[in-house]
Amino acid sequence: MANICTVAGVLLYTQRSEAISYLYWFTADMAILLGLALVRWGCQYLFKHPVSYLFDLVLLTSCALLMLLVPPSLAYAVYLVIIMSITAATLISLTGIDNVKASKIHMPIFYAVLINVPFFIMGTLFIIRAVALFLYPEDLAKLSAANKLNAPIVMWSYIILLLLTNLVLYGNALTRLVYKVARLVNRDQLTGLWNRHALLDKLDEVDALWQRSGSAYSLLVLDLDHFKQVNDTYGHMAGDTVLKHTANLLQQTLRKVDFICRYGGEEFLIILPATNADEAMIVAEKIQSKINSTSVLWQQKEMTFTLSIGCATCKTHINVDQLLQLADEAMYLAKNTGRNTICTKELNMST
Repeated sequence: MANICTVAGVLLYTQRSEAISYLYWFTADMAILLGLALVRWGCQYLFKHPVSYLFDLVLLTSCALLMLLVPPSLAYAVYLVIIMSITAATLISLTGIDNVKASKIHMPIFYAVLINVPFFIMGTLFIIRAVALFLYPEDLAKLSAANKLNAPIVMWSYIILLLLTNLVLYGNALTRLVYKVARLVNRDQLTGLWNRHALLDKLDEVDALWQRSGSAYSLLVLDLDHFKQVNDTYGHMAGDTVLKHTANLLQQTLRKVDFICRYGGEEFLIILPATNADEAMIVAEKIQSKINSTSVLWQQKEMTFTLSIGCATCKTHINVDQLLQLADEAMYLAKNTGRNTICTKELNMST
C-alpha cells in the first residue's frame, strides 16, 4: 500500500504545471506522505508495537490544512514543498527511531542503528531540502520539480526514496523472521520456557561468570510427581495444562535473572545465578510451597500435584556436566525418598 501511494504521488507529481491543480499538487503530496505513514505503521505492526495512527493522522491533517491555506500552484511552490518536506522528514525519522527501538531487542544497538541508517539519511535530506528552499527560494526549479518535473534529480530522488524504503523494510522483516526462528529454536513450544537447546549456552555463561567473580550459582531439577497418572486418568491435554500451569507458577515465583528451562517431558531445570546452597534450598522450598497450595481445574475436576526437587551448587572441583548430573541424581533421590521432597547431592556423597 505504501508503494502504491508513493508511486501514485510521483506520477501525479510529473503532471504539474503553472496552472492551479489540487490533483497534481495537493493530492500528489498527500499520497506520498500517506505512503510514508503506511511504512511507519507497517514497521510497528511487524514488530508487534502499538501503531501510532492518532499521532500520524493528526500530523497528516495538520500538513493538509497548512497546504490548503494557499492555492496549489507554482506561485506558492516554495511554501508547499517546505511543508511537505518537514512532514516527510518527521514521518521518516520517527520510523527510523521506532525500528531502532524494536531491533535493539534482537541485536546489538550498533546493528539496529546501521540497518535503519537509510531512514535517517532520507529524513535529513528532506530537512535539508526544506531549509534550502527557505533560504534560497530562487533555486526552486532545481530542487523541487515545480515546472513539469523538468529537473530529473527530483524524479530520481523519489525513485531512490522508494527503493531505500523497500530495502529497509525487507531488512527489518528479515530481522523479525530471524528473531522468530531463534525463538522457536530456543523456546519450548508448549510452555514458552527455554528448552534444552538454550540451556547449555546459558549454563556455560553462568559458569564462566562464577569462575570470574566467585559468585556461586545453583541448579534445581524439578519433576512432577505421578505425572503419568494425570495423562492416563484425564488425558494428555490435561497433562499439557498442568505443565503450562507449572511453568506459569515458576515464572511468577522466580527472579527475572533466573533461567527456567523445560528439561524433559515433565521435568524442569532452573539455573539460579548468584545463589549459594542455602539460598537455593530456600528457593526450592518456596517453589514447593507454591505448587502444593495450588490446583488445576480440568473439566470441573480439581487436580492437585506435587514436585520432587533436586538441588546442586557449583564447586571448584566439578564441571558443568557433573553439576547437571548431581542435580539430576538429587531429583531421583527425592523421588525415591517419598516424592514431594527436596534433596541435595554432592560428588560421591548425598544429604
